Amino acid sequence: MQWEPVQYFNNKIICDLVEEKFKGIISILDEECLRPGDASDFTFLEKLEDTVGGHPHFVTSVQSPSLPAGFKKPPSQSHKLADAKTRKVMGREEFRLLHYAGEVNYNVNGFLDKNNDLLFRNLKEVMCMSENKILRQCFDKEELSDKKRPDTCFFLTAQQTEAATQFKASLAKLMEILMSKEPSYVRCIKPNDAKQAARFDEVLIRHQVKYLGLMENLRVRRAGFAYRRRYEIFLQRYKSLCPATWPNWEGKLSDGVATLVKHLGYKPEEYKLGRSKIFIRFPKTLFATEDALETRKHGLATQLQAGWKGYSQRSKYQKLRTAAIAVQAWWRGILARRRARRRREAADTIRSVFIKGFIYRHQERCPENEYFLDYVRYSFLMKLQRNLPKNVLDKSWPTPPPALNEASEHLRQLCMQNMVWSYCKKISPEWKLQMEQKMTASDIFKDKKDNYPQSVSKLFVNTRLSGEELNPKAVQALGSEKMKYAVPVTKYDRKGYKPRSRQLLLTSNSAVILEDAKVKQRIDYAALKGISVSSLSDGLFVLHVPSDDNKQKGDVILQSDHVIETLTKIAICADKINNININQGSIKFTVSQGKEGVIDFTPGSELIVAKAKNGHLSVTAPRLNSR
Repeated sequence: MQWEPVQYFNNKIICDLVEEKFKGIISILDEECLRPGDASDFTFLEKLEDTVGGHPHFVTSVQSPSLPAGFKKPPSQSHKLADAKTRKVMGREEFRLLHYAGEVNYNVNGFLDKNNDLLFRNLKEVMCMSENKILRQCFDKEELSDKKRPDTCFFLTAQQTEAATQFKASLAKLMEILMSKEPSYVRCIKPNDAKQAARFDEVLIRHQVKYLGLMENLRVRRAGFAYRRRYEIFLQRYKSLCPATWPNWEGKLSDGVATLVKHLGYKPEEYKLGRSKIFIRFPKTLFATEDALETRKHGLATQLQAGWKGYSQRSKYQKLRTAAIAVQAWWRGILARRRARRRREAADTIRSVFIKGFIYRHQERCPENEYFLDYVRYSFLMKLQRNLPKNVLDKSWPTPPPALNEASEHLRQLCMQNMVWSYCKKISPEWKLQMEQKMTASDIFKDKKDNYPQSVSKLFVNTRLSGEELNPKAVQALGSEKMKYAVPVTKYDRKGYKPRSRQLLLTSNSAVILEDAKVKQRIDYAALKGISVSSLSDGLFVLHVPSDDNKQKGDVILQSDHVIETLTKIAICADKINNININQGSIKFTVSQGKEGVIDFTPGSELIVAKAKNGHLSVTAPRLNSR
């Protein structure tokens, strides 16, 4: 199998810069801490510049003439100095390491003090011999028994080890343990600094991803093969996914794996076959294979369960069948004996009770018929309970026996009264008013006007004109009178019968005819003599007023699309229920004092209102119902 080299940054050069024996930063720091003389953080920085100044990943700033006491100017400028822009950012006491993820500045102030481990070996030995378990656990005896000479510098003794050296030794032990295992690393990314859920700081996360080297690891990992397994392990795990390899493969392992991956549909760029292993490049390929295996497991489990359940149920069925046959034979005998006994008892009861009771049913109550009569009464009451009327309009009632005619009539009346009372109790005030108006309309128009049946199913409304359709000035002209009903109408002139659009308003005292904002006519209910309407399906009606009333010009001819509703409202408001005349053929009305007009009504195919040649108003209306 051909291998492809992957370019990546080797961090060993940085590790050697920090921890190399005798030349690394940690070794120089330990040596500076233990050397005799006046050692300081600046002398440590000076020694770093002398020792590792030429390292390509080490940068310091240019030395200033005014250095602190004890900080000597380096003999040469052979080490790597910062450029002009970097020198403005870095201080005199700083140096910079060029890590693979970015540049990091280090300030030498306090390096020596923090590196000095002032707790000597003899003190640690005393603590290890303490009777307190916690103190003994804090100080490791193996560290004290280690006689190996520290390799950081030439000046360290067995009595004292610096903090950096201890950290390096601890890190080396940890790496030794990790290298002996097969560790799996989990990178923890801090989403935000506020410790809030569901909040991701993109800048912070990018910074962590960059400096943890995750992108470099992913690039290297993707360039190689994420999954690799030996042929026998791969074939043993996934052989159930291919009919050719299931349940057993007879042949070479490599041929079996090749057959399996071909059946799974692997693309050539997704995998490679080596001498003893298969290499899968993309995790999604392995995930798809695992998903297919999980699905296949359910199928295999179902087959195994089906086989076992079939065998188990067959065995159980044979046992149950044998037991059931024995139980059924015994139980059938009991049931047969019970049925025979019940038939005998029933025959005796029929002979002694029902037959004799039916023969003596018309005689006075006696021992021969008392049970039969009680049974007849009970049967009627139970039948009545099951067949009671459902509502007030339901007039059905079971036929009672002769002995219960009077009781049945009383029960029927009580039931009807109860249903009426329950129905009335549920009626709301609005629905009660609606029913009262419908009853008034029924008393006036039922079997008298053709378009009455069409109005029965339509509810009467409080008004046919909304507030926007009424002129505010017209409403203001009503004064303190409360408007009860408003409807658009067509008014016909008394002379030329010219139609004009008007609005009819009903108040508590009068009927008002409006033209926009102008009150054209007001008819007091006390002055209203009567109302005439035809028996056809037209919407014309005449309001009769006294001819000697100077305020009125004559009878008013109006037409409404809701004539049944309008006349019912007028009859209720004016209390003129008995003053509505339904005429057939023609209606006479007063045009002016001493002069009358006539409206002729004839049935036809469509509604036509026009002035006839004889000077009458001719109305042709279709007949909707035959009476």
